Amino acid sequence: MSLVIRLFRFRPKELEAMNAESVLAEIPLKSDEGRFAAAHGTGLLLDLSKEWDVVHAAFTGGAEDTRDAGYQPVLGGALLGRTETEVLVVLAPEDVRGMAEHLGAIDPWRQVNESLAAMESVYGSDIEERFARYLATVLRDVASFYAAAASNGDAVVKVAYS
Repeated sequence: MSLVIRLFRFRPKELEAMNAESVLAEIPLKSDEGRFAAAHGTGLLLDLSKEWDVVHAAFTGGAEDTRDAGYQPVLGGALLGRTETEVLVVLAPEDVRGMAEHLGAIDPWRQVNESLAAMESVYGSDIEERFARYLATVLRDVASFYAAAASNGDAVVKVAYS
């Protein structure tokens, strides 16, 4: 079974009145190409897809301490709810601001290079330079996503789809 992870920005007041099912209804699925592209294009959605674990290893360097700041961008947060096939966690706006500050201080290329062993362990193979450059771009995208969310005062919901 493979997992796909997507991050979506919500206004905190909206989120207070929602349960797991209503949150999921707001997050477009990839099969709804128009809605998915629009949400991605406006910066409300970030799709880490199936490579989330390599991105997570890049941020953590392989450390498994869930309290560490590097753990938070991909997997961290408080449980919001679950369904048969999804798990939802949320970072409150103050946590999003902390993530934006933390990620803003990271050089993505250096982070990828320093975490290469952990990333290769998760990936199950050597990571070629082209893939490493792509991953550095993904780290930049994650940082930009959190920066925009923090600037807007948004919460971030992460959904793991199985």
